[in-house]
Amino acid sequence: MMRWCCVVLSLFFSSIAFAELDALSSLTGTELSSYDDFFDSIPVVVTPSKIAQPRVDVSSTLSVLDGEFIRRLNMQYVEDLLQFVPGFAVFPYKASSQKIVSYHGTQLEEYRRIQVLVNGRSVYSAGKARVEWATLPLNIEDVARVEVNRGPNAASYGINSFFAVVNIITRSPLETLGESISAYSGSQGDYRLYGQHSGLNGDWSYRASASTSNVSGFDTGNDGNDRHDGHGATMGNVVIQKEMSNSFFGLDLGASHVKANIDPDEYATGSYDVNDPVRESNREHIKLSYSKQVSSNHELRLQYYYDQAEQSEHHDARLTSAFYGYFFGGTSSGDVYRSYDVNLVETRQDLEVQSTWEATENLRVISALGYRLDEADSEHYFSGAVSDEVLRASSNVEYRVGDRWVLNTGAMLERSQMGGTFLSPKLGATYKLSEKESIRFNASKAVRTPDLSDQYFKWHYVLSTGESSYTTYADQGESEEKITSYEVGYYHYWLDQGLSMDIKLYHDSVQDMVLSRKYFSNSGADSAIEEGVTEDVSINGLEFELDWRSRSGGMTRFTYAYQDTQTDNSKLLDSTSPIMMSLFSSQPITDKLFINGYYWYGKELNERNYEFLNTWLSYKMSLGGYSKATMGLGMEARLDGNALVNRHNNLDEDTFFYVFSNITF
Repeated sequence: MMRWCCVVLSLFFSSIAFAELDALSSLTGTELSSYDDFFDSIPVVVTPSKIAQPRVDVSSTLSVLDGEFIRRLNMQYVEDLLQFVPGFAVFPYKASSQKIVSYHGTQLEEYRRIQVLVNGRSVYSAGKARVEWATLPLNIEDVARVEVNRGPNAASYGINSFFAVVNIITRSPLETLGESISAYSGSQGDYRLYGQHSGLNGDWSYRASASTSNVSGFDTGNDGNDRHDGHGATMGNVVIQKEMSNSFFGLDLGASHVKANIDPDEYATGSYDVNDPVRESNREHIKLSYSKQVSSNHELRLQYYYDQAEQSEHHDARLTSAFYGYFFGGTSSGDVYRSYDVNLVETRQDLEVQSTWEATENLRVISALGYRLDEADSEHYFSGAVSDEVLRASSNVEYRVGDRWVLNTGAMLERSQMGGTFLSPKLGATYKLSEKESIRFNASKAVRTPDLSDQYFKWHYVLSTGESSYTTYADQGESEEKITSYEVGYYHYWLDQGLSMDIKLYHDSVQDMVLSRKYFSNSGADSAIEEGVTEDVSINGLEFELDWRSRSGGMTRFTYAYQDTQTDNSKLLDSTSPIMMSLFSSQPITDKLFINGYYWYGKELNERNYEFLNTWLSYKMSLGGYSKATMGLGMEARLDGNALVNRHNNLDEDTFFYVFSNITF
C-alpha cells in the first residue's frame, strides 16, 4: 500500500509540474546560486585536522561530496554516496539490511576498519565493531556534504580511524527553511517518503525531519530457494541551534526503528527454524554541543553525545533429539520444538573538550581531551554486560613556512581499559605550487583495537524453557592491529573552468591484521573461540578523482582506484578488488530538463566482477516565490549477471524502473 502511495505522490507532483509548465517563466541564475560558489573560491574542508582549511593546504588525501552533487545524484541512502569515492565499495552482504561500506577491502562481513562520524559523533558500534547503516537516524536530504579522509587519521579521531575517516556533515536549519517532501518508488517494490519542516525564531533555528522506507531485498539464494529478505525503516531527527556572534549551541536528537527479515537458520540436518525470523532494531541518540570564541584568536568547544542501539530477534526451532542432546544436554524420544531470543544492547557515551588557538598568523594549534564509555549487554553473546573506557588527549598543529610550505602534524595518546595505551602520530607537509595547486606528503600510524566481542565473548543459546547450550568464549582475546601509511599526492583546482583533480600514490603496511573467524563452536562442550589468527599485509595503490562543473549547469565526476594487495591469504584477497571505477554525469538538455547517469565497476570482488548502470531524466521548475519542484523517472540495471558479492544475493530481474519527486515550499 505504501509503495502505491509513493507512486501516487510522484505522479501528483508530476501533474502539478506539467500543469504549471506554460505559466512558469524561465529559470534564472538564482537556481544555480549554490553551483556558482564552485567557481568563486578554493573549497574549504574541516575533517583532516578538525579546523577549516583550504583544500589546497591539506596534507591528507580528501574526497568531498558536496551538497549540489548529493542532490543531483538522487540517491536514497547516505551510504550509497561513498561508491563515488576512490577505493570504496558499497554492497549488502548477508541481507539487504546489512550494507557493508569498505575501503581497501580485506573483509566482507561486518567491515570494521573505517571510522564513520555524523557531525563529529562516532556511529561505529560499541559491542560488535561495525557500522549499522540501516539503523542510522539520518536522512540523505539533511546531508550538506560528506568529507572522506582516505588514509589513517587516528591523530585526530583516535582508535579505529584505520583505513579512512568518513565525516558526514548535515545541513543547518537555516539552509532548509520552510518545508519539503520527497517520494521515491521502484518497480521492484522499494519505496521511500521523506518530509521536513525548518523554522527560525530570533537567534534560534530548528528542523524536524522524518522518513519511512521499504527495501524488498533479494529474491533467491544460490540453491534456488526463496530468500526471506527485505526490510522497512522509520526514522526521525530534530535539530535545534542557536548561533550568535561569538557562540554556538546545538542539540541533535534522532531515533530509528528497522524491521528486517532474516533467513531462517539451519543448525544441522533435521534441525532448523520453523518460523521466518525478524530482526528488530531501535536506535536513538542525543548530542549537545557548545562553542565560544573566548578571544579573537581562541575558541573552545564542548561536545557530549549518547548513542544506544538495541537489536532483538526471535527464533522458533525444530530440533532433532540428537541435536537437542548434543547442544543442550536434553533428552527426548523424538524431535522437540523450542524457541530462543537473540538480544543485543550497545551504548556509547562520549565527552570531549577542544581548544583551537591561533598563536600567530602562521601557527594554529588544535588540542582536545576526551572520555568514552562503551557498553554492551547481551545474554546471548556475552552472558551479561561488558564495557570499556577510553581516555584520550590529542594535539594537531598547522604551521605555515613562508608562502609555499604548510606543515600539518599531530598525535593522539589513548588509554583503553581493555586494550592498553596507544600513541598515534602523523606528519604531513604540503608544498603549494600556486594558490590553486599543491603537492602533499603524509606519513601516519594508527591502531584498530579489538571490540568488546573479541575480548569478552561468552556466546551461548538459551531456550525459552531456560535450558542453555554450552559456551563458546573468548580466552586470550585479540591484540590490536597496526598500520603505517605513506602517501604522496597532487591536487589542482582550475577555478575558472570549475575543474578539480586529485591523484594519490600510497603504501600501507598493516601488522597483525586479525583474521580469526568468530563462529559458534560445534565441539559439544565449552571451548574457546578462534583467536590469534593474524596476517601482515602490504597494500600499494593509486587513486584518481576528477570533478568538473560547467557554468551551463553540467556536472561530471570520475574516480579510479588501483590496489595491489600483497598477502598469502586467499580469503583476504577475495574480499579486495584490484580495480574500481565510477563515473557520474548530469547534463542539461534545456534549462529545466536534465539527463543524468552513473556507472560503477569493481573487478574480482569475492571472485566476481560487478557493473551497475543507472540513468534518469529529471525536470526542475519554479512554483512561484521560493517554491520549487523536481520530478523524474529512471532505470537501474546490473550488467554483470552475477550474485551481488554473496552467492545468495540474487534478484529475479537485473533491471528495474523508478519514479521520484521533490517539492520545496
